[in-house]
Amino acid sequence: MYLRVIVTVVIALLGVTVTEAKTAELVMATTFSSEATAHIISHWQQQPQAKTIRTLNRTSASLQQLLGAGNGAGIDLILTSSPMLLHSLQQQQRLADYPEAPQQSQYWVPEPIRHTAVAIAISGFGLLLNRSQLQQQQLPLPTDWDSLSQAYYQGTLLMSSPSRSNTNHLMVESLLQQQGWLPGWQKLLSAAGNLITISSRSFGVADKIKNGLGSIGLTIDNYATPLLEQPHFSFHYFPDTPVSPTYIALMRASRHPAEARRFIQFLLSPQGQRLLADTHTGKYPVMPVAEGQPTAALQQVRLRQQMLLKQPQLNYSLLLQRQRLIQKLFDTAISFRLSQLQDAWRALHSAEQRLQRQLPQIRALLTAIPVTEAESEDPHYLQQFQLHHVTEQQVMLWQQFFQHQQREAIKQLEALR
Repeated sequence: MYLRVIVTVVIALLGVTVTEAKTAELVMATTFSSEATAHIISHWQQQPQAKTIRTLNRTSASLQQLLGAGNGAGIDLILTSSPMLLHSLQQQQRLADYPEAPQQSQYWVPEPIRHTAVAIAISGFGLLLNRSQLQQQQLPLPTDWDSLSQAYYQGTLLMSSPSRSNTNHLMVESLLQQQGWLPGWQKLLSAAGNLITISSRSFGVADKIKNGLGSIGLTIDNYATPLLEQPHFSFHYFPDTPVSPTYIALMRASRHPAEARRFIQFLLSPQGQRLLADTHTGKYPVMPVAEGQPTAALQQVRLRQQMLLKQPQLNYSLLLQRQRLIQKLFDTAISFRLSQLQDAWRALHSAEQRLQRQLPQIRALLTAIPVTEAESEDPHYLQQFQLHHVTEQQVMLWQQFFQHQQREAIKQLEALR
């Protein structure tokens, strides 16, 4: 009897201890991989009286579903490069205001989320290259979107999808805004014929390049940087790549708002900014780079930071309006018919090589898009993609469009034999 009472008391005390341990930690939901956050979290843990940080690593869509449904009561912070995720959470009043953010960092935060999101670092988009593999195949190093459509890059490219990766969404949107709606899609569809596969996560692109599963990865610099210590990898920014900030935001339902704010302040401190610029993290600071790194490394960080800071910014209002359109159109045009695209472009490249000339009419068939530039910027047209049944109707029409274009292209190619 006494033994049973003692055991019950011990179990109860253990329960309290476990509960206290859980409530004593900060929980940070993030769209980044655990490897991307481990370095800076390990340094935070060394701060006096710092709370342990546990990360919840999910895709943007997964976090939006989790937090948007009101199931994020135990989450204190959101760390992401997705303004779309933060905009959605802010609209649902899930985020707390952060008025003490320094003006220098907030310059890079889109206006719609500026009072809740804090920019702590910046990145840029480009090409992660396995130089050894490209040299073995006697292929030149690509430098921009135009070069990715060359026939000799068949079976070398890797990228993710805007519906799976908001980082990739920003990269695609930047191409469409800079090059124009129709020219941008022409470049995307031309390059898509050289894809090996569509990666399920943005950091998966760098992992696959690392493991030799592709030679050219379209990705963001911070996923590429840890590989650059090896001489056979290199990274090249796209010309005029827009800045992609990394944001942190405080959840309105945080159980530890004071500690969460202290962590944000740590990230913006000279020490935190140096850590974000470390090769383990691969980003560039939003604040002036503090001294304390080796001179060569510090100079490289400063040069790249200055280069990125000079680049044009995205039109975030347009990006947010047509988010669903871009996601659905990309998957319908590329992700869900990748094998068909590969076959069509392989046949086209073969015919052009045999004839020793380009076939612009067939290329036009394979790069046509069923949405006009005017529609892509029309708020009324874009609003309909908030309705599931309307979206599905549009997708069916798009599928028919692409099938017709492909059949016509194959028909014309067969007539050339």
